Amino acid sequence: MAQPKSLKISVLVTTHEQPTYLRKVLTGYLDQTRPPDEIIVADDGSGKPTADVVNEFTRRAAFPVIHVWQQHTKVVRLSHLRNLATRASKGDYIIYTDGDCVPTRHFVADHEQLARPGWFTQGKRMWIKESILQDFTGREKLLHMLYHATRRKLTKPHYLLHRPGRFLEKLTIEGVRGCNMAFFRDTVEQVNGHNQDFVGFWRQDSEFALRVMRSGVRRQDALFSAMLFHLEHEKPLVIADLERNSHLLAKARTGPIYTPNGLLSTQLGNSTDWSTRKAA
Repeated sequence: MAQPKSLKISVLVTTHEQPTYLRKVLTGYLDQTRPPDEIIVADDGSGKPTADVVNEFTRRAAFPVIHVWQQHTKVVRLSHLRNLATRASKGDYIIYTDGDCVPTRHFVADHEQLARPGWFTQGKRMWIKESILQDFTGREKLLHMLYHATRRKLTKPHYLLHRPGRFLEKLTIEGVRGCNMAFFRDTVEQVNGHNQDFVGFWRQDSEFALRVMRSGVRRQDALFSAMLFHLEHEKPLVIADLERNSHLLAKARTGPIYTPNGLLSTQLGNSTDWSTRKAA
């Protein structure tokens, strides 16, 4: 089945106190061959420097840039944040990504070309080493990128080959990465979004994809397209989070497809659009 005409695409970007990275990411969306119809910056309690970046791009972008904000707690509530952004979005098609992931120039167009009902798309990523981050933009020429690859500052250089529209079906959740996944809105809604029992950074993406696949939606992995640059930074492993979340993932193999603590449990009143919030 062909994709719907005039597909409205929302890009959802999660962030927490990384305004320098966020500026690089949002800059990448100003130069897309197919711009998104909106960007939702989903902010886990960041302060004024992040708000200033979002406000800057609200003025610069030709499409809406919406800032939703939740109070930061002692634990990372990434699933809640993604649900919050999903509730605030208006697109038919949702690309989930993060505030440390710079899109390639064809990123949104590639995802649109791959979009088809009954499927979700797992995109690709290349790691950019911290030692070259200061000057890295994601718009470097191919030879410059290959030079970084020879110095092992950039991983998987074969992804620099752009061949849109190609994909490979995958029947498992192996290799699921929430920093670059795309779904039709009705797919997200039919499983009630992300499971908010998860806290921390581990396993919630795999659990979400597992429930989606159990609902009958198939997974396709992009080949040589829908690629972004993942900016390296430290993310400490919290063993308690990993163990708890691994248990939740195991339960999802036979548990409810429609999570009770999900999208409809997320109240937009718990978020704040910084444009109406006075800085401290």
